[in-house]
Amino acid sequence: MISAVIFDLDGTVLDNEHIWEEVFAQVVNSYHLETNKLLRQPNGWLHEPGIGLVPNFRQLEPDIQKAEKLARETRQLYKQRIGEVKLAKGVEETAALAKRLGWLTALSTASIWETVEEELEATEMYLAFDVTTTGEEIIANKPDPEIYLLTAYKLGVDPAECIVIEDALAGVRAGKEAGMTCIGMVSGYAPEKMLTGAGAGWAVQDMRQAAGVLSDLSRVGRTST
Repeated sequence: MISAVIFDLDGTVLDNEHIWEEVFAQVVNSYHLETNKLLRQPNGWLHEPGIGLVPNFRQLEPDIQKAEKLARETRQLYKQRIGEVKLAKGVEETAALAKRLGWLTALSTASIWETVEEELEATEMYLAFDVTTTGEEIIANKPDPEIYLLTAYKLGVDPAECIVIEDALAGVRAGKEAGMTCIGMVSGYAPEKMLTGAGAGWAVQDMRQAAGVLSDLSRVGRTST
């Protein structure tokens, strides 16, 4: 039985990867830090916009206070460009489909609430989710399953009754470890084989294909493992 669909935010609900990459690069370059690590990593982003931003900056700048300063500057630059953030194609339709099927919807992201709130307002998705879980509410970031287990708890459903839609391998692993069914979004950083290898039951090219999977699952009345 399916009770809920849980969406990742950055790179899944939002088409905002390029903005984070650009502001991250802007800060890195302004401090003349090593830029050869700027590429997105297989388990997530080096420019991780959430609670992982400071630890990731420490890969470039070990001093914790300096890393925190770099993270603050990066977030501030991103906030100045919130107006450029767009929804990934098909997100509104997919969230609406889940609702029509009688399922709960949730957003689980390691981003901080202050940023998430502005993004949801800018994209008019504020009321699309029954529950939102952000990075301030967890201790361990993805691939730890904590954020997805907490979201299921807040929804009041069994984790096994949840479907996760994710674009990062770390997120797929987190969902799988939480006992959930995962749909992976294919990208240059997360090709199909890597997503399925991480535990995704399906690897789709876009949110419209993800909606097709949800429709199929609603007809068969069960999830694939």
